[in-house]
Amino acid sequence: MTHSYSILLFSITIINLALAIYALRYFRSPGALAYTFVMTFLSIYSFGYAFELQATNLQQIIFWLHVEYIGISFLPPLFIILALHYTGMSHLLKPWLVIPLLLIAFITLLLELTNYGNLFYHELRLNPDVSFVLADFVKGRWYWVHQVFANLMLLLSSLLYLMMFRETTGRSRTRALIMLLALDIPWGFYVIYLIGGSPFNIDLCPFSFSVAGILTAFGIFRYHLLEYVPLALEHVFKSMTAGIVIIDENKCLVSYNQPAAEILPDLSPGMKGKPVYTVFSALPCLTGFTDGFESDIEISQQGKIRYFHLQVVAVKTERNKLTGWAVIFTNISERKVKEFELLDIERNLKDMNASKDKIFAIIAHDLRNAFHLIINMSDMVIENLQKDDIVAAKRKSKIIYDTSVTTYTLLQNLLDWALMQLKGVLFKPADLILHDLIHTEVKNLTSQAGQKDLAIRITVDKPLIIRGDEEMLKTVLRNLLSNAIKFSHPGGTIGISATAREGKVTIEVSDNGIGMTEEEQQKLFKIESYLSKKGTASEIGTGLGLKLCKEIIRMHGGEIWVTSETGMGSKFTIALPNTVQ
Repeated sequence: MTHSYSILLFSITIINLALAIYALRYFRSPGALAYTFVMTFLSIYSFGYAFELQATNLQQIIFWLHVEYIGISFLPPLFIILALHYTGMSHLLKPWLVIPLLLIAFITLLLELTNYGNLFYHELRLNPDVSFVLADFVKGRWYWVHQVFANLMLLLSSLLYLMMFRETTGRSRTRALIMLLALDIPWGFYVIYLIGGSPFNIDLCPFSFSVAGILTAFGIFRYHLLEYVPLALEHVFKSMTAGIVIIDENKCLVSYNQPAAEILPDLSPGMKGKPVYTVFSALPCLTGFTDGFESDIEISQQGKIRYFHLQVVAVKTERNKLTGWAVIFTNISERKVKEFELLDIERNLKDMNASKDKIFAIIAHDLRNAFHLIINMSDMVIENLQKDDIVAAKRKSKIIYDTSVTTYTLLQNLLDWALMQLKGVLFKPADLILHDLIHTEVKNLTSQAGQKDLAIRITVDKPLIIRGDEEMLKTVLRNLLSNAIKFSHPGGTIGISATAREGKVTIEVSDNGIGMTEEEQQKLFKIESYLSKKGTASEIGTGLGLKLCKEIIRMHGGEIWVTSETGMGSKFTIALPNTVQ
């Protein structure tokens, strides 16, 4: 009988070693190394027990007991380490946990080898009730400590597999069940041995582990246990910032990493084992994916849109057998934002170029008409003078003068605006007395205003000082006052005022002229819009001056806007930051 048991144990040893060696194929997978150690130490356990049953005296039994406990002592911590790896909780395997577990195992082995203070065995003798040589001993205190420790590790491992079984479905659940049975069958035999239910008090654990070996071997060959330990390369997941979702060959969810859970909040442990059309219900493009599939998607979360590049990669064995797919989510939000910015810039540049082309075409047309008018009027003045028609010559000379002034203003504005667009104008800010600046420009336009009998009223405090570029601000004031004169009725009033309050200097230029419609106001400051409107004395213009004003005020960090009503006049308002206190 002893000989038969020994042969069986030797067979178990070979099976366990074969499984340990086979598991080394997957040494890169989390848990594979732990599994290899489990099967190796089980081999040592069964190998030692086989020789113990072959022993002919107590000394030989003690020697082989020492060999057995090399395996027995370290199996409990290895069981829990394997379970934590396999169930995806390897993040708990920190030094504060692993070192105490291995320390307890080392103390157990040391006390068994030395039996220091009889802590492991109170008495070790031969069993007189059997016909063959079999050890019988009185258990010491540390023996029971070891038993409690071993059973606690087995219980915790079983609970981990049970939790995995309850939280998953499909093949993941099958894998959890296999591991749970593989652990609980030896545990059941272990309990039978402890309560004295085994025949001849023979340790049944090595035999029960042969059943576990068959189960795990079945799992390895049929369900690829170690290829998914712990459910798809956890250590790779944690080292990557990209979201990764692992799908098995049946297109069911195997696992996912934390970034993937953040990208797809609907992912949960309970979805493991479910088909892709359920997992990716919010992403229809992934419900029928194929190897090599790539796409850019946008996902809205809490009102914020993020962009991801999807890539499906086939997961294959060394023999090129398909075992599943990895769906990789790479965050490309920053790149997409830059792409959109570049597209906006490109679109704006195209619009600006088109607008500039339109403006230049309009200006060229206006200049051509102006010069034609000047040339024609000049010819007519010459004819009038030759005929001594002084009155007609003076009238036509006035037209030539007005057209020349308007054309000169147009060319001046065009030059200033072009230089600004080409960054050819240097911004030279200085402290300026606003009262003097305004009076200078009003004086320059007195003659033009006098032709329409217009009164210009100035309301500006003399001490008011602003910081800005003098020539640029003169250009703005000149354009606003010229427009007010152009669109005022003869005998009207133009007002210009300036105040400082709440950290800003506000300049207002108003008239009681013809005013503007809402549609006309919308076009005034836009480069892409063209608004040409004749003044009350048929003065012509292109509206470029107001666009130039907006550019200048923007360079000063301010704003410009208009309020107007048809037939009631217009008021242009400039708000500049008051940097001079």
